[in-house]
Amino acid sequence: MQLTLSPPIDDAIKQVEHTGFFSPDDIDWIEKLFWRTGAGRPGSAWDALRDAHMRLPKWFRRGLDPLGDAYAEQQHQLWQMLSGVDRPYEPAVDEKEHSWGDVDPVRAPAYFVRRDAHAIAAASDHVIATGMILRHSNLKAGDWALEYGPGFGQTALALARLGVNVDAVDISTTFCDFVNRQAEFFQVGLQAFHGRFGDNPRPQKKYKLIWFYESFHHCLQFQQVVRQLRDHLAEGGRVILGGEPIVEREYAAVPYPWGVRLHSEVVAVVRKQHWFELGFSEDFLCELFINAGFVARRVDCEPSLFGRLHVFERRPDEVNPGLQWLPTVLADEWHGPEADGRWTKSESRWPVEADGSFSAIEVDLANHLQHRQRVIVVYGGTEHPVDLAAGARSTLRLSARPSARALVFRCKTQVLSWFVRMRSGDKRELGIFVRRVRYVTGAST
Repeated sequence: MQLTLSPPIDDAIKQVEHTGFFSPDDIDWIEKLFWRTGAGRPGSAWDALRDAHMRLPKWFRRGLDPLGDAYAEQQHQLWQMLSGVDRPYEPAVDEKEHSWGDVDPVRAPAYFVRRDAHAIAAASDHVIATGMILRHSNLKAGDWALEYGPGFGQTALALARLGVNVDAVDISTTFCDFVNRQAEFFQVGLQAFHGRFGDNPRPQKKYKLIWFYESFHHCLQFQQVVRQLRDHLAEGGRVILGGEPIVEREYAAVPYPWGVRLHSEVVAVVRKQHWFELGFSEDFLCELFINAGFVARRVDCEPSLFGRLHVFERRPDEVNPGLQWLPTVLADEWHGPEADGRWTKSESRWPVEADGSFSAIEVDLANHLQHRQRVIVVYGGTEHPVDLAAGARSTLRLSARPSARALVFRCKTQVLSWFVRMRSGDKRELGIFVRRVRYVTGAST
């Protein structure tokens, strides 16, 4: 059906198309246009708004601690404005799913029910994502795995058909029923439980894999949940996030460490469905996991962004900065990794566990320059100066500070000698070389 636009709306669309932004006052007509164009059907009037973003309201305050109460309260206020709901967010009420009618969850679940022109292309994204999760699951038949927010549970079903014991937790009783009906049909070890993120459906059970696919961005209690995941994870297990709006750098859709996404389509969905559609900056989210005792890495997927994974494993007692992946924003603070460590720049930050499961941190430093170097290591608000002669090494031992989330290295940068630069072509300005970060248990000295 052809959508007829009134002149004021047509003018507003042209303005948004020109600037790329709309204001909070535009939410109502943007929501109506999105749904009247078949949820943003290609070739419709929505094309002009497809890449637009909402400007933050004037009352929005920047610079708040992203782990603080004031920051969270502001995000709740922003959600209320987008959703048009004048009450606190409640997952059991606001995360209600789409009405699926008489869908057959066995023969035509999820993307298999679509018959529009873009159905096969859209399905390919999800199939690729399932393949990426399977490839990086590190599972074998007989292992136990847990998915949060499975929806129709296509990845869970694939693993169960391969002999993995799979549990799933969903806040939707409808999706739990869909998953269990598939498990019954295929006679596999798959069971869905009604619950919330972080719940353990089998108390004391440890899982080799815990994963979220297109669901973690509905996890508003993410600080608490990340710590619960560590408790539910088996030795040698891993947590995987796939298909999530995790951005390498903050930009118009996610202009903060975490919060409601401001993309036009998301705003229209939040207004109608009242979902809390979060986005995360990669550095913030990975630091959150590192602070909870994990190490992080990203697995890119060239065919589809849906297949990009963030993988988290329990941290080892000793971390080599040269072998450990860093999020893009954090990596910018360091020179590139080398086999035995990393060079700092003038100020470089290294996230550490902040949960107090160790008594001290040891940092192995080396000065490979031909000049004396003085570095100040900041941990828990306290500065620890270290002087290193040319070619010297030193190990700095720091008593654990459970609330400290990072080590910060500060020093003047220097260049290699003229002779070395000529031979190697290395023109970097170098700080200090960090060889190891070691977590020490037992009595601290």
